[in-house]
Amino acid sequence: GPDQAEVCGDRVLSVFCLCWNVEKGVKFMKSKPGAAMVEMADGYAVDRAITHLNNNFMFGQKLNVCVSKQHAIMPGQSYGLEDGSCSYKDFSGSRNNRFSTPEQAAKNRIQHPSNVLHFFNAPLDVTEDNFYEICDELGVKRPSSVKVFSGKSERSSSGLLEWDSKSDALETLGFLNHFQMKNPNGPYPYTLKLCFSTAQHAS
Repeated sequence: GPDQAEVCGDRVLSVFCLCWNVEKGVKFMKSKPGAAMVEMADGYAVDRAITHLNNNFMFGQKLNVCVSKQHAIMPGQSYGLEDGSCSYKDFSGSRNNRFSTPEQAAKNRIQHPSNVLHFFNAPLDVTEDNFYEICDELGVKRPSSVKVFSGKSERSSSGLLEWDSKSDALETLGFLNHFQMKNPNGPYPYTLKLCFSTAQHAS
């Protein structure tokens, strides 16, 4: 499977990319297990990340998002994790960054975490059972409710996923955002995209 830095780094990107671009990368800190540095596009992006993500809970632990004393991540100072993989991953130019152009930025509204996620860029024939199967495969909680919008697009589908709590939704987003969903009609998978919704419920 993918190395630890790639898996963990992708989870961090999955959450932080909702606030603004992760301009450089994600680096896990040897001196502070469970801590990481994320280099955002600018100071405004950092402020957004702190405002929207700080003090939320994931896996029973409170997220502490604050400004780093370092002005930039130094890739050369990376080290080997327990499985021998690298503690640093570069996300500059990642297609999963959502604010790279003014047009993209206008489409992506920044919302505070909630227990309802809006999904888009899923296969046209996606079903409730598809999401249950993926969550089981990833080892995360199933949504309590799924709503697929009808007639929105001819190329992909979108809808709402609801969990019992905000932390359940945030944890699942870390794994499920950017998941490669099988394309029954072609060789290229659908890259599932998630963001927090202002809807109260999915049903």
